[in-house]
Order: sequence, then C-alpha cells, then structure tokens
Amino acid sequence: MAGGLVDIEFIAQIWQLIAARNQPAVLDQNTIMSLRKLSNAGAIDAGEAEALIAAARLEHGLTQVLRIAVDGPFKPESATRGLKALLARASDSPDFSAAEAGLVEAEARVRAIFERLMT
Repeated sequence: MAGGLVDIEFIAQIWQLIAARNQPAVLDQNTIMSLRKLSNAGAIDAGEAEALIAAARLEHGLTQVLRIAVDGPFKPESATRGLKALLARASDSPDFSAAEAGLVEAEARVRAIFERLMT
C-alpha cells in the first residue's frame, strides 16, 4: 500500500546507501534506528524522520495485532468489537474509527515524503 511500511523501509534503505559513503555511522539494520541516525546526521529532515518513525511504529503495532488475531486479509467490516478495540489500543487511538483515520493520515504523510525524497 502506498505510504505503508514498505515505503518507509525503502526510504531508510536508500538514504542509508546515499549517506553512508560519507557518514557510515548512519547504517543500521533497524528501520527506526536508521531513520533516527539519518536525521541526526542531517541526511534527512528531522521532522520528516519523526513522521516516518511515528508511521513505522503505527504500522508495526497494527501489523502485530493482525498477525496474531486474523487469518488471511483483514476486513474491517467483519472485525469483532474486541479486535477493533485491540487495534485502537495498538494505535494509541480512542477508538477504531480514529485508528483508521490516523493510519490514512500517516500513510498520506509517508507517501508525500517518499515522493519528495525519491524524485
């Protein structure tokens, strides 16, 4: 999905390759740590790095719940109230609707950063 975890990881990997030639300390296998190191080194904007980190944490949290609780693709319309509550909690949202809205917003922000950095 555009703006999802694959985009975040791609940004981190590409910018590590770009920056590592002059600043090898930016290299890290962990996506979040690599984004932090890239930001600290001035390779990517600090605000954009924080947005990417927040989105990565959100995506990881939701993915972990879904991997444990759902077999096959997630269908919000058929999800139980309990699963929706778990997803809201995993996204630090007051309810499932807010979690969905937060995910859409984070993915849009990531995609905008991706397009800016990759063009």
